Amino acid sequence: MDEEKAEHYYEIAAIRGDSQARHNVGCMERDEGNVDRALKHWMIAVSSGHSNSLTRIKELYTNGDATKDDYAKALRAYQSYLSEVKSSQRDKAAAASEMYRYY
Repeated sequence: MDEEKAEHYYEIAAIRGDSQARHNVGCMERDEGNVDRALKHWMIAVSSGHSNSLTRIKELYTNGDATKDDYAKALRAYQSYLSEVKSSQRDKAAAASEMYRYY
């Protein structure tokens, strides 16, 4: 696979609002040693409800690469997302099947 091409298309998708692509760009930045840039990408993805990005930010905090404030901000952003999408219909669907879990 052409990694430069993949990175290019992930960046385009991230700019257009795809949270999974934003998360992937963060992973690529981390792999290149750009932890601060990775954190920024993951913070944006967390704001869109991407729970894996929250996990990555927690790992940065645990490793000393992110501050307690960074992690707290990520948790607040994720909670805000959950509050926005919460509904009785989603809760019923989530209770019926793990496939429909949004939290």
